[in-house]
Amino acid sequence: MSATLPAAAKTATGTGAADTRRRVLAAPGVYVRMPARPMTGTQVAGTQMGAARLAKLAGALVEQTDAVTFSLAAASAYLFSLAQLSVPSLRFEDLPSLPLSAAARVAQTDCDAFLGQFTLFQAQAETWVTPRRGAEVPSLFSQLATPVAVLADVARLVGDALAGATAHSGGRVSCTYSLKACQRAARHQVDRVSALLGAAGQQGQLLTDGAAALLASLRGGALAPLLAGSGEDVQAMAQALDHAQACVAAEGARILAGRGQARLTAGVVGLTLCWNSLGWSMVPGGVLRAGEGTADVSGLQGQLGRLEALIELKGNRHRQEQSAALVLAGMRAQLQGVAPMVQAVQEELAALAWLLGNLPAEVSSVLAEVSAEDLAVERAEWKRIMADTAFGDGLTMHLWPSPTRLSAPSLVAVAGDDVFCVASSGRLYQHAGGDAAWADMGESALSCVSDGYDVAAIDGAPVASVPLGMAPAGRQVKLYDRFTRAWRVISTFPASCIALGGGDLYAVSQAAGDSVGEGRVHRYSGRGRGWAALPELPGPDIAAQLAVAGGVVFALANNSQALYRFNAARQCWVRVGRLTCLSIRGNGGKLGIVDVENRAFVYDPVAGGAPRQLGVGVGAIAQLSNGDQFSIASPAPGALWYTDTSAKPAWRTYLASDAAAVFASDADVVHYRDGQGRLHRVTPDGDTVALPPLPEV
Repeated sequence: MSATLPAAAKTATGTGAADTRRRVLAAPGVYVRMPARPMTGTQVAGTQMGAARLAKLAGALVEQTDAVTFSLAAASAYLFSLAQLSVPSLRFEDLPSLPLSAAARVAQTDCDAFLGQFTLFQAQAETWVTPRRGAEVPSLFSQLATPVAVLADVARLVGDALAGATAHSGGRVSCTYSLKACQRAARHQVDRVSALLGAAGQQGQLLTDGAAALLASLRGGALAPLLAGSGEDVQAMAQALDHAQACVAAEGARILAGRGQARLTAGVVGLTLCWNSLGWSMVPGGVLRAGEGTADVSGLQGQLGRLEALIELKGNRHRQEQSAALVLAGMRAQLQGVAPMVQAVQEELAALAWLLGNLPAEVSSVLAEVSAEDLAVERAEWKRIMADTAFGDGLTMHLWPSPTRLSAPSLVAVAGDDVFCVASSGRLYQHAGGDAAWADMGESALSCVSDGYDVAAIDGAPVASVPLGMAPAGRQVKLYDRFTRAWRVISTFPASCIALGGGDLYAVSQAAGDSVGEGRVHRYSGRGRGWAALPELPGPDIAAQLAVAGGVVFALANNSQALYRFNAARQCWVRVGRLTCLSIRGNGGKLGIVDVENRAFVYDPVAGGAPRQLGVGVGAIAQLSNGDQFSIASPAPGALWYTDTSAKPAWRTYLASDAAAVFASDADVVHYRDGQGRLHRVTPDGDTVALPPLPEV
């Protein structure tokens, strides 16, 4: 190979060094290493070094396609998160009775200009994921599967050429065997990758320039001294962001490590900070699924909550300068990541184009040098390696709404013998009793819940998907009639989360400009589309999660992560203990809690008192009505445990490994989802029974 080989491709082909694994950018400044490829059969057999050239080239192409696909997915998720970012209006005001000072007016003018410029940048970032209306050119995100398709075509083309060479050779491979057809086809594949590279370069340059202009405005004018004046707080914000991005790398490594294997090949791709109406929230950019792996968004909530806990700088709303500095510092940190993310995509695409461009010459050279016997071995190796092509034909990626629009979705609900499941694509499936397969309900949803009789869901689907495209974003609450088997929409507002219990249905409204306040908890009246708004949470704050236990609705606050219960008699929210929580689960008369230190608790709202601690190192739980719990070790996927609370102290029993999420019905029927996306039912004696795989799994 020539000395002009791009750096990424040099690493892809390997140099015989101790560690030749590729590094791929998962988040700004955070890399994940691709898994080391096993030695090829040709190398193990000890054949000629020249006879291993095609096997090495095949491995390089597969590995580079992996790198391109993951890099494009990570960049798309990152830019999507920026496009979803909702920034509060910043006001620099003196005392109400006094006129605005000259310094405050300058700061206000510069800040308004920055936010206006950022809004234009967001529109440009959104075109990376979704093309502008009427645009004929597809978005870069929609072409995520193109590198995989190119590799599949290349595998077939070279395989045909090798088969033809073998058929026409005798003893020694003929150097004059024509590869013109292969060369023409390979040139077409190079053109496909080059077109994608050109689009990434053009779009990336616009985004890089836009981000650079925004960053420049933060270094001058009245905004620079504003940031400098809150240096310690800003530095702490940056460190928390760095730590959060490093946590994402673990998910990225799991995606790449699971390539081509029947194990977990899904996770969060990309992460950024998003500002909701009252504070910061972590935003997962997207969910990547490949082969038999599938993502369970609910299983990721604990991790996201833990990352939210790292961002402790909520800002003092009475100190306007500090609050504004933290907002601008968070935005600056995200904008600084734009250039490296889009540049990484271009570099990976350029390396793939280089490998494809040199492919015909490499094949011709091998055919001219190796014997017919060695060619047969090479052909077998090429076929074997290409069978393990990247993410395969089943590559999909779904960009779900940010947690400011959809918080703590529940993807499994059980009513009697019926199990309802939301797939990673948003498709809603039902499994009844002993059925041999899941039934497609012909509906999509973002979350579903049940109290054993009623079934409710949040209507909608991922914002964008490959290969499904765009989806309408309704997000209204809908109710399922199990007798007529029909859904009906029962809310006029979009909801971010819902909860059912004891016949009561609650939802958090996300309607902008809601007359009773965006982010308020609402209770369904039971008729038509009538809802009653409950008082706002103290702080003020908004509910990120809801649960019902003992006839009481509980809310987990987004910013403080404090737990509140609603006092219907006094019409107010009352804090439960002093815990800061990751998740809550209600069932019957008991509430299960996981705090930010991964400790599990159970709380009895009737008896009151302090929550009882049941375990440590817990990532997720399912609460039973008698107080017992099923828990998953942190980080998920991990071991599944059963906790018997009747024992003193509580007794834990190991049930299964590789559990990603666990769910319990009102009748204490427990299901868990493994790392491959398969659902299992836990029997009363502790055995597990696998349900049929979802059609998407």
